[in-house]
Amino acid sequence: MRFLRSPVVQFLLLAVVTMTAIVVGTSWIAEGVAEEEAIAEARNTTIVLANSVALPAMDERFLRAKPGAIDRFRDVTRQGLLIDNPETVRINVWLADGTLVFSDLPSLSGAPFDLSADHRRVLRDGGTGYAVADADDPENEGTSLEEQLVRVYTPLVVADQPVLFEAYFSLDRIEQRRQDILAPFRWITIGSLAGLLLVVTPMLWLLTRRLTRAGEERERLLVHAADASDAERRRIARDLHDGVVQDIAGTTFSLTALARDPDVPAPARETLDGAGDALRDSLRALRSLLAEIHPPDLHADGLEPALGDLIAPAVNAGIQASVSVSGIEGASDTAVALVWRVAQEAVRNALRHSGASTVAVTVQGVGDRLRLEVVDDGVGFDPAVADPDRYGLKGLRSLVKDIGGEIDVVSALGEGTTVRMEVARQ
Repeated sequence: MRFLRSPVVQFLLLAVVTMTAIVVGTSWIAEGVAEEEAIAEARNTTIVLANSVALPAMDERFLRAKPGAIDRFRDVTRQGLLIDNPETVRINVWLADGTLVFSDLPSLSGAPFDLSADHRRVLRDGGTGYAVADADDPENEGTSLEEQLVRVYTPLVVADQPVLFEAYFSLDRIEQRRQDILAPFRWITIGSLAGLLLVVTPMLWLLTRRLTRAGEERERLLVHAADASDAERRRIARDLHDGVVQDIAGTTFSLTALARDPDVPAPARETLDGAGDALRDSLRALRSLLAEIHPPDLHADGLEPALGDLIAPAVNAGIQASVSVSGIEGASDTAVALVWRVAQEAVRNALRHSGASTVAVTVQGVGDRLRLEVVDDGVGFDPAVADPDRYGLKGLRSLVKDIGGEIDVVSALGEGTTVRMEVARQ
């Protein structure tokens, strides 16, 4: 899955996810708007039919359900409401007391019913109301609802009496109208996003490339700085080894030889032996320092001895130190060098600042990664107060992260400190 780390792939995935989210979000909003608009058209149609077709055919005789008035209203509504307006499926006219004064189903005309709360609200406050028709509604008992219907109702005033005009519309037709309204929204949304993507994509692409190049340049500079530091360490170690160390070694041999001369007085011999011991101690310290500055054999096979040289000063300080290296065969010199650098800083901090009695350095190969762990049982510190990177790990943390590794420092007061790092084997 390494290809997923590519900025180009990440950019394309982000663009697809963003566009999908926008399309889904706008479609959801547009569907709500389209549904409201389709219902609004049904409401307007009901108001127009009620006032322009139904109301002129109503009078006081109609309210009293006189046969002639009912027949005349049926003829008018059949032509003007049910035939000329195919969207209208059924017609009801209610009195305020719940009497169904007219229905296009003759068997229901004149029957009393209980008006719903919304019916009463519309009669009282005006406007319109709507609900999905249900076969369980009292006025629909005994009828066959072969398709889903929406009932829309609005009030009228006939002979100074309030009545409620109600029209049934096919839900399928309303849904089709909703789709007709929604279609332009979809094309507008998709077209706008496509145009925006065509305009914005090149700009984002250029910005992504610039950021990628900046990151690559930063990584190159960090690697260059590390290489320069490594070269300088190597030069210093070589100069010390070829100069000061050789001089001290020669002086030590000369003093030892002089101390063994029988012609040298005993007091002088004791002084020469003390000086020789001091020089040998200094020589061991310098050799440990050389190994710390730059180990002579820093690769997979030489990592364990290099780490052994790194912890050598712990013995002189009375600290029990150990090194364990396993499963790192085939690791690159770059990865090994980074493991050694982090271990160097962690061990140095443990010896100088922790007051530890034990220090353990462990390196393991786990799959395609190297794992380093440096553990001490020292005084530790509170990460909330002290910066875990205050002693040289900050620069290494940036280098480790830039090559895809991870580094973490875990500590608590009185519980010691653990430095963990993982980095790719190659």
